[in-house]
Amino acid sequence: MKHEKTAADILDLVGGEKNIDSVTHCATRLRFNLKNESIADNEALKKVQGVMGVASSGGQFQVIIGNDVNNVYKALMQLGNFTHNDSAPAAKKGKFSTVLDTIAGIFTPILPAMIGCAMIKAVLLILKSLNLVESDGQFNTIMTFIGDAAYYFLPMLLAWSAALKFKTNVGLSLTIAGILLHPSFSALMSAGKPISFFGLPVTQATYSSSVIPIILAVWIMSYVERFAEKYSPSVVKSILKPLIILIVMAPLTLIILGPLGAIVGDYLASAVTFVNTHAGWLLSGIIGGAFPFLILTGMHYSLAPIVLTAYATTKTDSIIGPGMIVHNIAQGAAALAIALKTKNKSFRQIASSTSITALLGITEPALFGVNLRLKKPLIAVVIGGIAGGIYVGLFGVVRSALGIAGLATLPAFITENPYNLMHAAIGCLISFVVTFVLTLILGFEDVPEDEVSRQPQAKSSFTNHAVTTISEHVIKAPLNGRILQLSTIKDEAFATGAMGKGIAIHPSVGKLVSPVNGVISAVFPTFHAIGISSHSGAELLIHIGMNTVKLKGEHFKVHVQEGDEVKTGDLLIEFDADAIAAKGYDLTTPIIVTNSEDFTDVLCTDKQSITIGESLVKII
Repeated sequence: MKHEKTAADILDLVGGEKNIDSVTHCATRLRFNLKNESIADNEALKKVQGVMGVASSGGQFQVIIGNDVNNVYKALMQLGNFTHNDSAPAAKKGKFSTVLDTIAGIFTPILPAMIGCAMIKAVLLILKSLNLVESDGQFNTIMTFIGDAAYYFLPMLLAWSAALKFKTNVGLSLTIAGILLHPSFSALMSAGKPISFFGLPVTQATYSSSVIPIILAVWIMSYVERFAEKYSPSVVKSILKPLIILIVMAPLTLIILGPLGAIVGDYLASAVTFVNTHAGWLLSGIIGGAFPFLILTGMHYSLAPIVLTAYATTKTDSIIGPGMIVHNIAQGAAALAIALKTKNKSFRQIASSTSITALLGITEPALFGVNLRLKKPLIAVVIGGIAGGIYVGLFGVVRSALGIAGLATLPAFITENPYNLMHAAIGCLISFVVTFVLTLILGFEDVPEDEVSRQPQAKSSFTNHAVTTISEHVIKAPLNGRILQLSTIKDEAFATGAMGKGIAIHPSVGKLVSPVNGVISAVFPTFHAIGISSHSGAELLIHIGMNTVKLKGEHFKVHVQEGDEVKTGDLLIEFDADAIAAKGYDLTTPIIVTNSEDFTDVLCTDKQSITIGESLVKII
């Protein structure tokens, strides 16, 4: 239930669904585009269970969650439709903020693909270094193109994410990217002969792994689509509109936008090469020391076009990777020093776990949950990052695969230079030792025991009851109806078990009762879902129907509120099953034990139908 409660609290404190223009997430944070950021209650958000901090940068309002961000995001998506919400005008942003927001919005959705392929390449590098793979073998060939896929077809990925950001047609955007990558076009380019289209010259360029050309093309296409939408007669709009878009965008992209983007990319790559040649040590030192503040503001995403453009040219990253890895190690070192020095047992556990996470490459939990909170350790992180950054810069350290930078991905620093990995490791060691020692020397104001969780007291009277975990607990059926297994539900969050173990009922009567003795932990604003904390320690989520959040409470009547004590069989919600079904909604109702991991097993009934009060789930 913790993810659902966290999501509900966040939704309320950012101003509700009406204040959200769109929301996505990266590895550790929810990224909101809010219509009015002043409505969001920053201080209250920081106190929500599961929230490590908040930040605002580049037009995005960011709620830092940590490793559980995906689960919180899924729970948030159950509460409303936040992708295109145009009920109110968005707040005006400065040009710089708009650019940062656009870059972050384009690159955030494609990061998993890039990281996954980078890790494939890292694994392959390890196998090669151990002589477990033959360089000319089929295994190496297949693994290589798997690892290169996201980068070679980067224009396709960027076309999709840019189309979402610029609110234009995804299919046509992908088609434009396909034109740039088409084998016949590539063959024309590689032939070395002059190429013309509509009598105009087509500049020779390579678009695989490119960044800027497709982003420019999709941006311009968003305006062409509006023109085609406005001036295409309704009777033929379905065929005329896509024709206009392609007949305009194809030559425009091949003759102007593609070459322009390629030229800009070449200049960026040249600039990076110049800086690396003449002041590489300074660049890595600056990145190593400044990275905490880049993360705080979200500006680290703004470097993505530069990094990817340089990587497409040189197949290595000398800009972000070397400085980022020493910074990540510094964050882990500071958190580890705090874990060893703090007298607060609960905070020691937090610092220890976030230290491990940071050393592996995910630093937000350590940064927001520990080091920034105590302030002085962040000074040690900056100094340690600078020290390690200067070292790796002096020795020209680069990485041959992009993605998360941490101890687990050190093999990404294996290159043709036999000493590159060694110098990367030494830089990490310098950063770790300097930061660890400085953290101990500078010290910090320890966290009082009662402030560790930073959570407000629960509103319910359940806090007056001792939660007794018993060896076996039975959850009664809260509905009459037909039994369904979660795996058959047409909702990934429930079907995959991401929300927890449980079972589903397709109700025959619109009445939901409490399946346990406990406390109402959450009543969702749209009344379609309810959370219950049982006195036996189980946290339950009951979600009436699929996508019924869109009804916004219509056809539902709630008889309890958050904090109410309930007994098994007490009436919780009444709903008009016939009216809901008539509007096309699936009434399948999952009953989820959201803290399933706290128990040995969750055993569900094998009955095909059930009546209120019968045994539904047994928790062991």
